[in-house]
Amino acid sequence: MMMNSSTKFIFAISAILRLLTSFALSTDFLTQVFGLGILPAIRASILDPVHTWDHLEEACFLLKNKVSIWGDDEYRSGYHAIYAPGSRIVAPPLVVAFLGEMFAPLKSSNSLLWIVQRLLLLLADVVGAYCIYQIGKRVYEMENDSIEAEIERDTKICEKMNPKLSVVPEKLRPVRGWIFGLSNQVLDEVVVDKTNLADVNGNADEKEQQSNGKHSTKSGQSSSSRQHLKREPILTLEQVPLLVSLLYFSNPVSMIANSTGSLRSIWDALALTSLYYATKPSSTLSKEGIPIKVKSVSSTATFLALATYADVGYAMFLVPILLWRGMLRGHQQKSSLKYQRGQHNDWKTVLSLYLCYLIGLHCLASLLVGGNSNEYKNVMTQTMLPSVAFVDQDQSGSVPGPSMGLHWYFFVQIFDRFRSYFTIFVAGVPAMFVIPLTIRLHRYPSVLAAAFQLLWAVFRPTTTIHTLTLGLLLAMLNPRTIARMRNASLISLFAVPVPILLFITFHRMWLVTGNGNPNYIFFQCFAYGLFVSTITLDFISATVKRDKVLRMVEKGDTIVKQDDDDKVEDVPKSNGKLFEMDGNGAESNGDMNKSSDEPEEEEQPKEQPNVVFL
Repeated sequence: MMMNSSTKFIFAISAILRLLTSFALSTDFLTQVFGLGILPAIRASILDPVHTWDHLEEACFLLKNKVSIWGDDEYRSGYHAIYAPGSRIVAPPLVVAFLGEMFAPLKSSNSLLWIVQRLLLLLADVVGAYCIYQIGKRVYEMENDSIEAEIERDTKICEKMNPKLSVVPEKLRPVRGWIFGLSNQVLDEVVVDKTNLADVNGNADEKEQQSNGKHSTKSGQSSSSRQHLKREPILTLEQVPLLVSLLYFSNPVSMIANSTGSLRSIWDALALTSLYYATKPSSTLSKEGIPIKVKSVSSTATFLALATYADVGYAMFLVPILLWRGMLRGHQQKSSLKYQRGQHNDWKTVLSLYLCYLIGLHCLASLLVGGNSNEYKNVMTQTMLPSVAFVDQDQSGSVPGPSMGLHWYFFVQIFDRFRSYFTIFVAGVPAMFVIPLTIRLHRYPSVLAAAFQLLWAVFRPTTTIHTLTLGLLLAMLNPRTIARMRNASLISLFAVPVPILLFITFHRMWLVTGNGNPNYIFFQCFAYGLFVSTITLDFISATVKRDKVLRMVEKGDTIVKQDDDDKVEDVPKSNGKLFEMDGNGAESNGDMNKSSDEPEEEEQPKEQPNVVFL
């Protein structure tokens, strides 16, 4: 679906708003309006302090100046000075070299450096918006050729021909499926028929009878009937990728994050580019109609290795990428022959190249830093560990400042002898979900990508809102799952801004005005984590329900426990030829064709299928 003029206009307005937001947050405008300390509070809620331009400028300062260490007679220079004990530099060496030293000549002109940095972040968001649109478009095409979409089409055909015989029973359909034009549970409403009521300007005798309490049986009775509520879809499945792309580029969180100097947009763009190449079809047709093989193995591994090198947390996207590239292909959904021809089966090659590229990046970094292997191991520990675990910044025991997570509060409250246990345990919690979720939801790689990002938004050592927005946008690429989510997720989504605004308020009250304390911030972080966890768990639960219904229909076991007034009916199994019309207008189910003139055979007793409780 091509972008129309209104879509291009929205993108243009968003680009202008980004530049205006950058100007407002880079000056004293907010400080003059809201008071001293408002900018540090906003930065604490939105960005990770170790992935910012300021952090790279600090590394470049240490790179140009010699650093002395307490108790050491020698001065350290170069990259040895950057990663000296107590320097608190977490940026990897290659990131400092390419994003730090590359812009060092522009340091003499602060305005020019500011413009170049903001344009680079703007370009990263443009690339990310384009990639997430293409990813959503390809996910839609993949699911449209799957057996799940075939079952939905058969269900709609059944609703038009014979509602009592449906592939997916009404009890198993999503309540909000109508939002995306999917089959949904039919809601009833009471419609009062007042056509037979007496007219207000009617017969005077009837008015006198009503005043005397005598009701007319002909005109005074009202009839009520139940009608099915038919709602028009708000979005079609084809429009979802474009909407997600607009939200990615136009959301205010990304604008504020880029304005405050966050580098997260660059890392997100690298990860999304890797997903973009991972979802590419294996072949395409030329103008002459000749199939041409599409090479995307190396690009997929390269961009994911770059993102992982900058932040090791992006390694979680390796699992959905390998699933897209053919891992566990025998357990995937059945699909059409056309879709099977476009699938990849090179996941081993992608995994091997990814590991080779990642190791190669670290080899280049070790040559840049110099020294022996033990010294570079210390550099890797200093640069990689803070991205996955909440650790001390230096030997003094200082820790990063408050963020939207709970790690900073627990780390301060815990005893020193338990800090190592706390660090290992909390850092290992996100890894506990990878294998179980992959085993259960391997049919849905796009769901796994969103679920991992949402879980990482809760358990990341420095939790930020910027991480949450990417997870929510990836979740929006799965409308069949969103249609099955409950009201609790909707309430939590609208409730998330409340603890965020209170966090910013209490952060300033505690660290600037002095009339607050960290307990105020803790409860807002707890509420934020609770709301995000509710959305994440409901998203995963809705996917499990979706997969369960699909498995039930594939097996032909779709009998559910209904209300007392409803009857338990057996429904046919979808086999791709459901309810075809023959020449006489008789309905047929697959190879079983029966016309109305044939005599009915005596029904043989059959085993009652299991009743499934949802």
